[in-house]
Amino acid sequence: MHTQTIFELSQEAERLLQLSLHNLQSVQAIPMATLDSALSAGDRDTANVLPLHFSTRGVEAQYATLDNELRKITRLEMVLAIVGTMKAGKSTTINAIVGTEVLPNRNRPMTALPTLIRHTPGQKEPVLHFSHVGPIDALTQQLQTRLFTVDRERLAQKLEIDKDMTTLLDRIQQGDAFDKHYLGAQPIFHCLKSLNDLVRLSKALEVDFPFSAYTAIEHIPVIEVEFVHLAGLENTMGQLTLLDTPGPNEAGQPHLQQMLNEQLARASAVLAVLDYTQLKSISDEEVRQAIAAVGKSVPLYALVNKFDQKDRNSDDEEQVRALIAGTLMKGNINPEQIFPVSSMWGYLANRARHELNLRGKLPDPNEQPWVQDFAEEALGRRWRLADLDDIAHIHHAAELLWEDSLFEQPIRKLLHAAHANASLYALRSASHKLLNYAHGANEYLDFRYQSLTVAFEKLEQNIARLEEDMSLLKSCQARVTDEVNHEVDEALSAADIFINSQQADIVSAIDSYFKDGSLTEMANLSFANLQQDEEFGPGKLVLEDEGQAQIVLSKIRSACEVILLAAQEKIGRELALRFDQLENTLTRSLHDAMRPIETRIKEELSHTGFRARISLPAFQASTLNFNTRQLFVDAIASEDLPMGRSRVGGVRESMSRWLNNPGWGWSDCVVTRTRYVIDVSLLHKNLTAHVAHFCAQIRKALAAQVDVSVTAGMATFFAEFSLSLSGLQESLRDSLAIRQQNASSVIALRQHLKQCMTTAKWIHEDARLLRDDIQTLFAADQP
Repeated sequence: MHTQTIFELSQEAERLLQLSLHNLQSVQAIPMATLDSALSAGDRDTANVLPLHFSTRGVEAQYATLDNELRKITRLEMVLAIVGTMKAGKSTTINAIVGTEVLPNRNRPMTALPTLIRHTPGQKEPVLHFSHVGPIDALTQQLQTRLFTVDRERLAQKLEIDKDMTTLLDRIQQGDAFDKHYLGAQPIFHCLKSLNDLVRLSKALEVDFPFSAYTAIEHIPVIEVEFVHLAGLENTMGQLTLLDTPGPNEAGQPHLQQMLNEQLARASAVLAVLDYTQLKSISDEEVRQAIAAVGKSVPLYALVNKFDQKDRNSDDEEQVRALIAGTLMKGNINPEQIFPVSSMWGYLANRARHELNLRGKLPDPNEQPWVQDFAEEALGRRWRLADLDDIAHIHHAAELLWEDSLFEQPIRKLLHAAHANASLYALRSASHKLLNYAHGANEYLDFRYQSLTVAFEKLEQNIARLEEDMSLLKSCQARVTDEVNHEVDEALSAADIFINSQQADIVSAIDSYFKDGSLTEMANLSFANLQQDEEFGPGKLVLEDEGQAQIVLSKIRSACEVILLAAQEKIGRELALRFDQLENTLTRSLHDAMRPIETRIKEELSHTGFRARISLPAFQASTLNFNTRQLFVDAIASEDLPMGRSRVGGVRESMSRWLNNPGWGWSDCVVTRTRYVIDVSLLHKNLTAHVAHFCAQIRKALAAQVDVSVTAGMATFFAEFSLSLSGLQESLRDSLAIRQQNASSVIALRQHLKQCMTTAKWIHEDARLLRDDIQTLFAADQP
């Protein structure tokens, strides 16, 4: 690679970061707008920190981000943040990426503190370093005092006390401190489990966990281990590190959302682990919102885990990529950066392959439980210990399981590429953070400088007018809400008419199929074996052979399935198009309604010499997640037949599951030793009723999703715009207070602002050149 060039670029990035940190310290000396006082405690934890505000918390967040980039640049470290919900399989995915088990798996939240996993060539056995252990030791001392007054039985009513929690309680009562270093998988597991159980215990005992002590990346635990997939590859200048982040509201701690947002903003790239079976869940939506808040300056990838649970009615790889890139994460990710996988299969297969290559056999399954999991997945539930002795067969089974896991593609396209270009990722991350800082600082400092040059009366007048603008915003919000609701009602009405027409078409197609003669033709049977018998009444098919009865049912099922699946595809495409249009309409309505206020504010400020840069917040397209395809899958979810219900073999059972109606009248299909009767009339009737229920569920689900999505999107939009106006107003008030001081203080502040502005402009220009040089290197390294 371009060793000398990268070294020179890293020196330039380090210079600019140090200059930015020094400039930010100078900015802190300027009296700044403090929006924190205008927000409630809950709002302060969750509100976005916008550069224009430069509030106390905003400056602190920017300083921490730049300082973190400086630490990464000194070792050219590319930090790939892994984010996902508890049940998405985040720990399993990290283990699969690393190639060995470095994180424990438990059916409860396991990432209360962010944890780094650093690729360290030659470090075969993982080692955990936890140098900043002081706040945890202080916490355990507090908990020790509290436990003396708490009864274990009463504590058990608030907290699940399992073996791990019992061990932790005994450890706290004995006063055992946490170590700073742990060598080997089991000691690491024990440490991480104890840390996460401490979060649960602190909450139960109403003692604050010291989350704030671990916001800096140098203070969090670090695991060093050689990634199996990178072993033997050529060493590069950069360092690849994974960052295991806490999920939103993990362990019942809502403020972890802010920690997640901050960690993602400081990462070099983000890998989202999504649950294939829960792509529409609220928890996955929280993860997507956190990712969207980071913006496009941080590269994004996605692993869709648990793809091994796909069945024939589920979305395939291309459909999953289209769903995520086109709807769930629209505008944030490209389809080629989405990888459906089975992390569990990938981890087990690669662990088995590694053991076979290293030792020539698998470990004793009684000593290594993962071997049992591997054998069940690769060999089937009926595997025997003797099967593990056939090394050739086991090796072949491991290769097949690895292939089925689909993990080869992300390892090659993501992990290998990240390792080879870690230094470039680190440099690109630094250049983007520098540009973001310099742009925000220029806007803020320029605005504050202008406020010290306009007439005093004009300054007072603009503060009053901003107050009027905020009132105007509230009335505008009410008017726009009415307009949006009208658009939504019209869209839902049009969708309802469309669904009604499709329902009529489906019923018509089913009626045509069930006409006299159609079933005989479809069954491809002679009339000698197929009859309508008066003994059983009209509308019933009577067959003498069980095999023929099964064939008839199979053909009926297949014919009906063709009708319904074709309708499903058509409805799905049409509704997706309709609600894409609704999304565009709502965005346009909001911007059209708000633009007069934006223009008015800019004109008012420009008349007095200000150059305000107000931009409307985006009405996120991803908030309108109607996901019609998934609605159809949910509507025909399979159910078990009640015990004791008669049936005609597995075909009828499949048909019942497909129609999501186990009691759909087929219990009247009487099977005897000599004749087999199918009540076609009742089958037709219940199938038609199912179509009606199916369409009703679509209407209901669409209405609910639109209501939730639009309400949330509108609230966020107006809250951000209001916060932007508040930032302007608070900045003007601060300037007004300064203008009331003596002239020499005002002149000194103007000089200070001018110097900070000049430095910020230099940083911006040099950071832009740095970014362009890095992009040139990226392009040169592409095959």
